[in-house]
Amino acid sequence: MQALPKLWEHQKECVAKARPHDFFALFMDPGVGKTATTITILREKYRIHGELLPTLILCPPIVISNWRAEITKYSHVTKDKIYLLNGTGRQRADIVQGAKRNSILITNYESLNMHFVYASLKEFLKQDHACLVLDESHKVKDVTAKRTKNAIELSDEAYYKYILTGTPILNNLMDIFSQFRVLDGGKRFGNNFFSFRAKYFEDKNRFMPVGRHFPKWEPIKGSSEKIKELISEISMHVEKASCLTLPPLVKKTIEVTMSKEQEKLYGDMRRDLVATIKTEGAGELHSIAELAITKALRLQQIVSGHIRVAGVNGSEDKTIQIKDNPRKAALRAILEEIAPFHKVIVWAVFHANYDDIRSVCKELEFRYVELHGLVSNKDEEARKFREEKDVRVLIGHPGSGGIGLNLVEASYMVYYSRSFSLEYDIQSEARCYRGGSDVHESVTRIDLVTPGTIDELVLKSLASKTAISNSVLKQGIGNL
Repeated sequence: MQALPKLWEHQKECVAKARPHDFFALFMDPGVGKTATTITILREKYRIHGELLPTLILCPPIVISNWRAEITKYSHVTKDKIYLLNGTGRQRADIVQGAKRNSILITNYESLNMHFVYASLKEFLKQDHACLVLDESHKVKDVTAKRTKNAIELSDEAYYKYILTGTPILNNLMDIFSQFRVLDGGKRFGNNFFSFRAKYFEDKNRFMPVGRHFPKWEPIKGSSEKIKELISEISMHVEKASCLTLPPLVKKTIEVTMSKEQEKLYGDMRRDLVATIKTEGAGELHSIAELAITKALRLQQIVSGHIRVAGVNGSEDKTIQIKDNPRKAALRAILEEIAPFHKVIVWAVFHANYDDIRSVCKELEFRYVELHGLVSNKDEEARKFREEKDVRVLIGHPGSGGIGLNLVEASYMVYYSRSFSLEYDIQSEARCYRGGSDVHESVTRIDLVTPGTIDELVLKSLASKTAISNSVLKQGIGNL
C-alpha cells in the first residue's frame, strides 16, 4: 500500500488534540493544511470503527473537486467511494439515495436549501457514527439564514462533527454562536442565540432614540475571556506565521489618479451618497443603510473604470466603460514589467473589470485564464494556470476564485478592485501566500488605489482587519 504524505508538526498536534473528542473546530489560517488535517482526523475515526463511516462534507463550490483529490491523497479511500453532489436538487438527491453506506458525500452549502437534497442528507446522517464536516464554517454564522437553520438541524443527526475556517469571527464574537451550535449541539452556548447574546453582550447604543438607534453589541466585561476559554477546549487555532517558514510578503500600494470624466462622475455620486447618509434618521433605517451601501459600490465602480446607468422604462441597467481609465494603464505597466518573469493573479470584483483586464492581456500578448462567476469549468482554468508555463495571468474574483484553491505558482497578486468583504480579502491573499509558496524568494501583493476616495477607505479598513459596515462608511465618507 502506498505511503501517505507526511503532515507538518502543527497538523500532527491538531490531530492529537482532536483525538479524544467527537467534535472539534479547526481554526487554521488559509494555507496551513486544515483539509489534510481533517482527513487524518476522519481516518482515525474510520480505523476505530473498522470501516469507512458515512461522511458528509459541506464546502464552497470551488473546492468540491479539491476535497476529493485531497481525500485520495491523504487516505486510502478510492474515488468510487466519493460522491460529488452537483446539478439540480433532484439530481443531487438521487446521488445521495444511490450512495452506499460506506461512502463520502461532498457538496456545497446550497444543497441545504434544496428540499429533496436536504431530506436525503438528513437520512444519510442518521446512519451509525455518521460524520459531518463544515469547511469554511463561517458560511453559517448568520443565525437568521435558512442555510444556518438547516445546517444546525442537520448537524443534530451526525455523531462526529468538525468545523473548519481561518476566519471564525469576521464581525464580532457573536459570529461563533451558530458555528458552535452546529459543532456541539448547544453544550457550550445553548440553543438560543438571543439568550447567548443577553448573557455575554450588551448594546452600547441602547439608550439612543428609537429613530436613530444603531445596535452596537459589545462583550460584557470578562465575557470575551470566558467565551474564548470555552472555545479553546474543543478547538485549535493555527496562524500561518507561527507554523510555516514562508518567504516575505511584500505589500505595495500604487496610487492611481482618476481621469477628468471619472472625477466628475465620482463627485456627483459622492454628493448623492453623503446626502443619503445624512437623512438616516428620516426614514426606514435598514432601507437607507442598504441604499448607502449600493451607492458606495457605485463609487467603487467609477474609480475602477465604469459606471452603471439605470435603465429607462423598465429596461435593464447598462454598464458603460470609461474610456480614459488610468487604472487600466497602470495595470498594463505592471503586467508588462512582471508577467514575462512571474505568474500573476489579478483580483477584481466587477464584471466590467474583466473586460479591461482581458484587453490588457491581449495587448501584451499574455495568455490568461479566468476564475469568476461567469466561468463554468473553474477546475480546468485553475489547472491550466498551475501547470501550463505560457499561462501568465489569472483573472479572478476573490469570492469565486479566492477560496480554497492552491495557486502558489503565482508570486504576484494585483488587486484591481476590492469588495467590502474582509473574508474575501483574507482568503484571496492566501491563494498564493501559503504552504508551498517558499518556492519563491518573496510574494508580492499590489493594491491599486485612488487616494482620497472610497477606494482608500476600503483598503485601510481591510488592512486593519475591519469589516466594512454602514457605520464605517458613515464615518469615512465625510472625510473623503
